[in-house]
Amino acid sequence: MTEISPISPHIVDRMDDTESNSSGVNLSQTKVWESAVSPALQFALGVVGNLIALGVLVKSAKYHKWKPFYRLVGGLALTDGGGILLVYPIVIVRYATDFTYDFPKPLCDYSSFIYSLLFTSSAMIVCAMSFDRFFAIAYPFKYNHIAQKRRIANFTLISIWLVGALISSLQLMGLGESFNYYPGSWCFLKFVSKLTINRVSSYIFSLFGLSILLTTISLNLIVIVTVCRGMNSVNNKQTARQRKKNDVIIIIFLIIVVSVFGVTWAPLMFTMLGHAGKWIHGNGARELLVLRFAVTNAMIDPWIYILLRKETFIAIKRHYKGLCKNLFGKSNIPTVSYTSQSTSNKSGL
Repeated sequence: MTEISPISPHIVDRMDDTESNSSGVNLSQTKVWESAVSPALQFALGVVGNLIALGVLVKSAKYHKWKPFYRLVGGLALTDGGGILLVYPIVIVRYATDFTYDFPKPLCDYSSFIYSLLFTSSAMIVCAMSFDRFFAIAYPFKYNHIAQKRRIANFTLISIWLVGALISSLQLMGLGESFNYYPGSWCFLKFVSKLTINRVSSYIFSLFGLSILLTTISLNLIVIVTVCRGMNSVNNKQTARQRKKNDVIIIIFLIIVVSVFGVTWAPLMFTMLGHAGKWIHGNGARELLVLRFAVTNAMIDPWIYILLRKETFIAIKRHYKGLCKNLFGKSNIPTVSYTSQSTSNKSGL
């Protein structure tokens, strides 16, 4: 095995997809250049980052008590970290051998299945967390009186993984096929195809993914509007001040969630839809870029839900107040009290 070089020349597939087989073998090939830095960093940051996220969740369990939202966050970290861990060593081997190692079809099918499972499950978990926030904010009384919420969250996670596995298995059952994409380092559902069966499979995957994205955005926008209206409906000044600070955290959190999810998830879905509709063609750097965007979502997700928690903002505020007291002898920062009633009813975070 040769040493990984930062920039490695290799042969890549640039073909008419109707003449290719499922592993991406091509009659006409062109030498191109690609860097091994990006996949190596994604592997390290994806696995280590999600492990740290799980560690933070376990360590802070006495505060969040594994409420439904945090169970979903834990499931998201397991899905993202586990998916990257299962598939990225294959990518690294391809780069490490200077692209002389070719994926056999079973390995390509495996890689395609894991990628599909990672993307669909991660997107559905994000959507489930958005629904949890929507229900908690829009219907706080009903939400707080639902029995066995933790069991429902566990059932939701299991259902998501099963649905993700089913959708990811369609290509293995004959509805579509796996394909080795540029630069020959990753296999995924063959959406760069003119064959009807592959186009149908691409439509199913991309439309399902876009429906998840639209549902997530819609739920979060409703929550933001509900929170903003609630901020203006409180008459008591002290209560209004407490709720306003709590609601600002929720709004910031949701805006970042929607932005990151949309930017990283939508490009792959629209690219697949474009290929299926025949207004996008080719297999090159664009397809590699949208894949890396989707994987980046799996790397960033856990940090959004853990670092942008209410507890984090409160801890930063307390640390800042303590620093001001040490430097100036007293703090001019107004004290903010977060009552258990306001925090549980408004955000549940």
